[in-house]
Amino acid sequence: MIPYQTKRYSLQEFDVKKEKQPSDLNLSALEKTVLKEGLPSNKEAEKVLLGAIILNNELIPTVLERLNEEDFISFVHKRIFSAVKELYLTGTAVDLVSLKDKIEKSKEGLTGIGGIETLPNLIEGMPFYTNVDHYISIIKEKSILRKLIKKSYEIINSVYNPQEEDTDPKALLNFAERSILEVGEETLTSSLRSLSSFSTEILETVQSLVKRKEHVTGVPSKIPKLDEMTSGFQKKDLILLAARPSVGKTAFAITLALNSAKKEHSVAFFSLEMSKEQLFFRMISQEAHIELSKLRTGYLTKENISRVQRAIDTLSGYPIYIDDTPSLTVLDIGAKLRRLKSTGKVDLVIIDYIQLMTGKGLEGAGRSKFENRNQEVAAISRSLKMLAKEIDIPIIALSQLSRAPEKRAESSEPVLSDLRDSGSLEQDADLVLFLHRPFFGTKGKKEISKDDKAKAFLIIAKQRNGPTGTISLAFREEFTLFTPFAPSIEE
Repeated sequence: MIPYQTKRYSLQEFDVKKEKQPSDLNLSALEKTVLKEGLPSNKEAEKVLLGAIILNNELIPTVLERLNEEDFISFVHKRIFSAVKELYLTGTAVDLVSLKDKIEKSKEGLTGIGGIETLPNLIEGMPFYTNVDHYISIIKEKSILRKLIKKSYEIINSVYNPQEEDTDPKALLNFAERSILEVGEETLTSSLRSLSSFSTEILETVQSLVKRKEHVTGVPSKIPKLDEMTSGFQKKDLILLAARPSVGKTAFAITLALNSAKKEHSVAFFSLEMSKEQLFFRMISQEAHIELSKLRTGYLTKENISRVQRAIDTLSGYPIYIDDTPSLTVLDIGAKLRRLKSTGKVDLVIIDYIQLMTGKGLEGAGRSKFENRNQEVAAISRSLKMLAKEIDIPIIALSQLSRAPEKRAESSEPVLSDLRDSGSLEQDADLVLFLHRPFFGTKGKKEISKDDKAKAFLIIAKQRNGPTGTISLAFREEFTLFTPFAPSIEE
């Protein structure tokens, strides 16, 4: 393909009747194709729809909810639709007289719609009662096709003429994927929906919940108290799992991944710290209840080897996907999740951990880099929340805590202000979980009992749609395994 020239044309300059044709000398192959074939449209459907709502104003709310000016290709129809909307929103009856008066007072006047005869032509031969749904569908479908052409044009142009801040191929690829997905996800309805438009869906959801009578409506953790308080990890939520180093964030995340997979929920695990082999060894240890140190050294009995083989067979059947690429960005993760979701299924995402991520590609227009690490983490946090909403699944992001809990004399229990690097983590997260082992790293005190060493707590420090509180856990260090608290811990 020939690279783009300095002078570029907007697709808006290519009228379907080719009344405005730029010089053929500076056209790209794409522009020539659009000029030759015309943009997808159905002006007759636009005309019938406008005639119907002029005759029957009760149809206007439905049309305004599902269409806007940009969905019409005809400049004349755009102006008439805009005038209809302004009249309706000001409480004025929409008829030929009020429309004529409204358009006549506009900058372009009646000549802008082709003259006074254009308005009566809209309703000529029209029945009073018209099913507008069919015409809305036609207009919207043609609009989507035009937007697809426009996005394709923008993608190609961004490759040949990138802005200074958008030269990174990953950023361009992310822009291309998001652009196409935006068009693909466009529906016949507006993003602003009245309560009545989706009340039936809500009723069906409630009826389904009543029928199933399941407390866990999201992805289960299989930790009874946590599932009771959260109803499982919910779609679109950003969940922070935070702790001081070596307390067991990764171990707990692995437990959550395994528990979810056992309930046939697919899990995507992005590990920026450990390799996929290290994670698999930990999973084997948890599943087979064999000490991790024995697995690493190979000091296994025949019984141990048999249990390892059974564990590997079981784990191989779980829908868990691991990516151990270091220095991942939100753009990288977003691209991989979109591909995974388009080819299969993913119900839960785990990222280990947020402080190892970079904000490359998130800097924004005119800014080559972040001024400080707080700004970068804030951009990562905000983008992860947006990603969770976009792909409609919960994202669990592991996070480090500052040293503040260790310095507090009264209590080492973490609080929200201890989240490291950015206050945005607390703000963006829907659910904040702190993993706390009160006797971990205790020095200069009397010998700690085995039971005390095993004590662990999961603190729900923030929950946007539910209660907060503390859940007692037990940590089996030899298996790097967290379990619900029980009075005695036996192998």
